[in-house]
Amino acid sequence: MTFPALDHYRRALRGVDEVVARVEPDRWDSLSPCPPWTARDVLGHLIDGQRQIEALLTGRGPRPPAAEPGALAGAEPAAAWQAARRAIEQVLAAVDPTARTATPLGPRGAADILTLAVIEPLVHAWDLARATGHTVRLDQDAVAAILPGVLALGDQLAATGMYVAARPVPAGTEPQDQLLAATGRTV
Repeated sequence: MTFPALDHYRRALRGVDEVVARVEPDRWDSLSPCPPWTARDVLGHLIDGQRQIEALLTGRGPRPPAAEPGALAGAEPAAAWQAARRAIEQVLAAVDPTARTATPLGPRGAADILTLAVIEPLVHAWDLARATGHTVRLDQDAVAAILPGVLALGDQLAATGMYVAARPVPAGTEPQDQLLAATGRTV
């Protein structure tokens, strides 16, 4: 079964796939736009994120984040990412959109979990691309789906400690750049 949040999440993950496939092996230790993290650390964070989502969607979460995310990417980051993708894809293929599970925000359904989670592969695909000398066009449907909620959060997003303060952008800025700026990225 498919539903919009699941489709957006899968498309965001495919964006990460595309960036990872272009990263040269000597670029994994390049500094990312998320200091002090390297590209390897960002990818490890994304790998850990898939484990987090798997735990939530299967009723085994929430779980604490990895203390050393770069270690999850290991010596072969692209292979580690592909293994994480295969694992999360098995979970996504079986997800029940009506089932509710415990989250840090209280009981939530799969659609709510994936709607909140899609920001991670979107913005971190951009971080990986930037760290490794590439560009990426994020999935515009996924960006459009989450942008209003992200903008509505305003300063609350930075208050979580997961993002830095939003950067101002001029009126008419394209949605991808609005999302990136709202999460503290300099575009």
